[in-house]
Amino acid sequence: MTCNRDMLSQRTLSLEVRDFKPADYERLVEVFNSNFPDYTRSVVETRSRDESIDKTKYHLKRYSFVDKNTGSIVAFGEVSHITDMYHPKKFTLNIYVEPTWHRLGVGREVYRKLTDHLKELDAITAWVQVKEDLPQQIGFFERRGFKETMRVWESRLPVSSVKSAQFKEYLGRVASRGITISTLAEERSIDPDSTKKLHEIVQVIAEDIPQPALYTRVSYDQWEAFELKNPGLLPDAYFIARDGDRYVGLSVVWKSDTEPKSLYQGNTGVIRDYRGKGVAVALKLRVIEYARRHGYEKVKTWNASNNAAMLAVNTKLGFKRQVGWIVLEKDLA
Repeated sequence: MTCNRDMLSQRTLSLEVRDFKPADYERLVEVFNSNFPDYTRSVVETRSRDESIDKTKYHLKRYSFVDKNTGSIVAFGEVSHITDMYHPKKFTLNIYVEPTWHRLGVGREVYRKLTDHLKELDAITAWVQVKEDLPQQIGFFERRGFKETMRVWESRLPVSSVKSAQFKEYLGRVASRGITISTLAEERSIDPDSTKKLHEIVQVIAEDIPQPALYTRVSYDQWEAFELKNPGLLPDAYFIARDGDRYVGLSVVWKSDTEPKSLYQGNTGVIRDYRGKGVAVALKLRVIEYARRHGYEKVKTWNASNNAAMLAVNTKLGFKRQVGWIVLEKDLA
């Protein structure tokens, strides 16, 4: 066993670094999924996200790391802007190493390449995300000057566990205020300006969601590419709260190619004037009703640990906290 590990250690010195190619997508997804079996992606989903990014504004650079001995890709490294925290000199990093190559120095080589690229970009800030239960990875970045800036908690809801009848009062309370809940599919059929209105409320709500840096608005075209052209879009599961013609809240879930029995919760939010009126709970109940009716077993969601209001809503409905993610930041200026 020791001999094999020593041999692998020597092989880490024989890595070829090259630019990512479209032919690498299948291997990228394979390596990602082997590292994160609870958050698997498909090639279609991954390519769609990449191809949706406005490259005239947002930077995305990915490298493939190839074992010269076998010709197999053993790791990937990425440097990219975060579209809703955009700053021309602030970037997020992703490092994915084939699990059989963990703790052999590959991650160190990937990180070195990414830091060289950050210098070329004259970057002033870098972010990474690491799961709470991966102390070795956390230590890897802390030793390189990264510091925790926030935590994001995952929660999961077994759909069958929700007793919707006990929350009927929320639906009644919302209805009594003249607020109705429709879907993206319904709104598109009756209002030609529906997607423009939806884009605006998404921006307004997102401004109040905690994140590591200031929120930056996303253009309509970029938002449309990310959301309305997303292969995971379910127009009948994109719920919109309305007061007359005014959109006042939303809750959206996405389907997954690799998890056909799960839904991924996107944003749930309500504009400030309508908070504290049960609208968020009512929207979530519609999501749960949709999931139950269509045979989904689980809803996954993520919230900043300091987003007390939404965490309270999720707890009320029965979401159970899972292992969270730590966002770490490094000042490069």
